[in-house]
Amino acid sequence: MGKLDNINSADLLPIVENIIKRVREDENSDNLNAYRKAFKKTVPFSMRSWVTAYMFKELCSKRTGRTVPDGLSLFVSIGRNRKVYPKDLVHLFVNTGKVDRALIGDIKILDNYSFITIGKTAAEEAIDNLDGIDFRGRKLTVNFAKKKSAE
Repeated sequence: MGKLDNINSADLLPIVENIIKRVREDENSDNLNAYRKAFKKTVPFSMRSWVTAYMFKELCSKRTGRTVPDGLSLFVSIGRNRKVYPKDLVHLFVNTGKVDRALIGDIKILDNYSFITIGKTAAEEAIDNLDGIDFRGRKLTVNFAKKKSAE
């Protein structure tokens, strides 16, 4: 049996739960299905759990998270109902919003709207560049997200 000195199951649980949540809520199922098919085609059945474990180990060792120091959460008035995925918002914010990719943090896409964490230095410029533009047939509203009220 191998050594698990560097692995703490309690530390892995939130990572696994986050991955499962993102697969269910955020990811494009067609895109994931293409990866799944390629994985099944190229990795022998008896090796799949080992390859998955190795990929997970690599993910955890390189994991820096998507947290942005001094990041601010922005509200974006488009969501999953318009077939928007995290990569679409990253592309929009980098190309149209003129935001450096390194300043983009967590992205949460809900049915009708989304939240994206942006570095404080780029948030105002992103709002100026993106608020009111047409994206996928809809005029976008981009502004600072309001904090949840504690009730």
